[in-house]
Formats: sequence, C-alpha cells, structure tokens
Amino acid sequence: MLKHCSKRRLESKAREEEGIREGEEGLKETLELTENEIKNQDSVYELPGIPLAPSNQNMKPGIVFVLEKASLVPAFVGKRYQILNPDEHADFLRKKNLDPYHYRPDIVHEALLQIMGSRLCMAGRVQAVYIKTDEGVLIKVEPHANIPKTLGRFCAMMSELLQKFSIKAKGKREKLLHLVQNPVTQHLPVNSLKIGLSFSSNKAVQLRDKVSAISDDVNLVFVVGAMAHGKIDSEYIDDLISVSGYPLSAGVCLRRICIALERKWNIG
Repeated sequence: MLKHCSKRRLESKAREEEGIREGEEGLKETLELTENEIKNQDSVYELPGIPLAPSNQNMKPGIVFVLEKASLVPAFVGKRYQILNPDEHADFLRKKNLDPYHYRPDIVHEALLQIMGSRLCMAGRVQAVYIKTDEGVLIKVEPHANIPKTLGRFCAMMSELLQKFSIKAKGKREKLLHLVQNPVTQHLPVNSLKIGLSFSSNKAVQLRDKVSAISDDVNLVFVVGAMAHGKIDSEYIDDLISVSGYPLSAGVCLRRICIALERKWNIG
C-alpha cells in the first residue's frame, strides 16, 4: 500500500511539472510571434458578452491611452491555459518561487474599466487603448469594447486573446481586441503629445492646468503604468509628469485624467 501511494504521488508530481513546462513553452511561443504571424493570423475567438457599444465618429479632439507593463502572463495550471493571478494561483506561484506582486492582472482590468466607463469614452473622445504587457506583447483595445466586469471573465478573455490573437464581438466582423506589431509609437496619431505619469518624476503639475494649456490641435496620448511596482518606459514619452505627492494606482491616475479632460472639453 505504501509503495502504491508513493507511486501515485510521484505520478502526480510528474504531471504537475509537465504542466509547468507546457505553460512556459506556451508563453515562449506567444512571445516569439513574428510580425508577419500577428499580421496574417486569421484565427479569431468570438467571446459572448462583448457587444459593440455606440461610438461617436465625429472629428472632435480625442485621446489615446497606453497602459505600460501590464501583467498578463499565461501558463498551464493543471490542464487549463490561464492568466496567472495570485488570488487563484497562489500555490502555483509559490511552487515556482514567483513573486505574486509581478502577477497582477487586476490592475489592467481596473484600468480598462475606468477608461471604458468614463464620460470621456461614452462621448466618443477615446480613440484607442494600447496595452503593453510586461513580456512585450502589444494589444490594441477598441474604445467601444465592453470589458467583462469580473476579473475571472476578464482573465479568460485575455487568455483566449493571447492564444487566438484577436477577439470579435459575437456576430460581428470588427476586432475589438487584437495583437498588433511593436513599437506602440507606429500606431499613435501624428502630431501627438505623449505624456507619462510617474510618481518618480521631478515635474509636479496640476493635471487640470496641464491639459487646459494644451491646444486642441494636439493629439493627446497618456501613458500610465499598469503594474504594482516599477517605472514606465519613458523612451518615447515627450513629457514625464507627477500629479501627486503620493503613489497612485493606475485606476486613480486614469480617473484624474478623464475628469480633467471632461472639464476641458465640457463633457457633462
């Protein structure tokens, strides 16, 4: 009996190690996508519950958001391909000796909900949202995509996105989320002012005054970190600013940006 139990434990451990290896290989395959593979990929996952929302197609001034260093790390946990989340995968992360603070999909989830639920977005002023993951994958999110409200459904959607490369609304042809080629700068509008928010910046400003002073002829791009700790990539940023004497979450930063622009453009 003891030998039989020992054998079962060894088999269970072997299956677990195999799942971890498969997850690492799956992540490596995702990260090694060539530009042509992303461009020509035609496999699309239609996610129920992601309908199109009305969008305003006028030519009024708009804004693009870039969410930097988002934690969307896929792995095989058991037999399922999932986005790692410390609330659900604490044992997996512990066994792999991984820091749970580096696996926070809830941050980018909250950030997207903040943007999509703003009056700014409802008025059609958000032109696009780009997510740059910590592993270097670049994702474009259309502003009329209806992001799942629960973290579990959001992670399931992003897991499918990283496997299938794009997501369409059910019964529609338009891609609501899809992987695009790096760098993000090639997707940004011309004549754009790229403003990054960072607590470490020595340039402290009042956000309301900052956006009010910018001409409506300039295309605004705001870059916000979607990670628990660290700094955003400032190489392509024109103006790195601080809007508080305290570290703020991505959601709070985005809420402040949206409110400042809603006031600037008189969006009620």
